[in-house]
Amino acid sequence: MKNLVKVEILGREYTVKSDEEEERVQKIADYVNRKMKEVLQRVKTVSTLNVAILAAMNIASDYFDSEEAQRMIGRVIEAKSSRLIEMIDSQIN
Repeated sequence: MKNLVKVEILGREYTVKSDEEEERVQKIADYVNRKMKEVLQRVKTVSTLNVAILAAMNIASDYFDSEEAQRMIGRVIEAKSSRLIEMIDSQIN
């Protein structure tokens, strides 16, 4: 079921239609708002489009950093699991 959620980004109100819970939509909007404000503090532009594009680039960077961290954690878990299996196997045999 689609929920209509009112969010505020850079002082403007938007109504978002989403399958997500309102709390999650608000958290996402707050994150986007925070990222856009960070861009505004660093760049002296009045173009909302430029701010949105730069914020989107920063959010994408965060996403790719998170993906890489998850891959690294997966490799560590896989390596440790393999060692544990080898230890268990050596004790059984």
